Amino acid sequence: MQTLDIRRDPALADTAAVHQLAELATDVRQRCPDLAEPLLALWSVDPVVVLDGNRPWVITSVERDPQARAVRGVLPGPQRRQLKRLAALELPIQRLAVAHECDPTGAAAELLPQLRTGPRTCSPEVARALVGPVPPHPGVARAARWMDAVVGGARRAIAELDLLDPIIFGVVAPTPPAHGQPCLWFPLCAWRW
Repeated sequence: MQTLDIRRDPALADTAAVHQLAELATDVRQRCPDLAEPLLALWSVDPVVVLDGNRPWVITSVERDPQARAVRGVLPGPQRRQLKRLAALELPIQRLAVAHECDPTGAAAELLPQLRTGPRTCSPEVARALVGPVPPHPGVARAARWMDAVVGGARRAIAELDLLDPIIFGVVAPTPPAHGQPCLWFPLCAWRW
C-alpha cells in the first residue's frame, strides 16, 4: 500500500489556533455538556488508518465512508435519534467523520508495523478492503444470537456477527477544516454491530 505520511503533532499548532480551538470546545460543551471530551487530531481529505492501542481504525469523512451507501439503512435507531437530537442543538460542527474499527488479524495485519510509527492516509479502495462489507442489520445479528442460544449452534457464527465498532465524530475548527489542520473531534455516537 502506498501512503502519504501525515504525521504532525497537533499540539504544535500556533498559539492563536490553540486558543481558538479551546474557545470552540467551550462553546460546544456549553451547548451540549453531555458530549464526551473532544480529541485533538488532524483533518484529512483522504481516509486515514491509525492505531489505537493495538486496534487499527479507518477514519474518514462521511462522504468518503467505505460503507456510506449501505450504513444509512442499518444505522441503529438509538444512534439515529442521538444524531437528530444533536442536530437540533445547532452545534458549530463543520464536518462529520466516521471511524471504523478494523480486524487486526484481517486485511489490516500487514499494515500494523507501518502504523506503529503513526497514522497513514490510504486510498478509498484500501479503506474499503480494511473496513470490509456492511454487516447485517443489528436486528438480524440479535436474531442469530437468539437462535444460537435456542439451538446451541456454532459459536463461530456468533463471533462473525459481533462485528466491530463504528464511531461518528463531529469535527470543529476555527475555519472550514483543511487537510492537515488541527481540529476538535467530538464523538457523537457509537455502536457495536
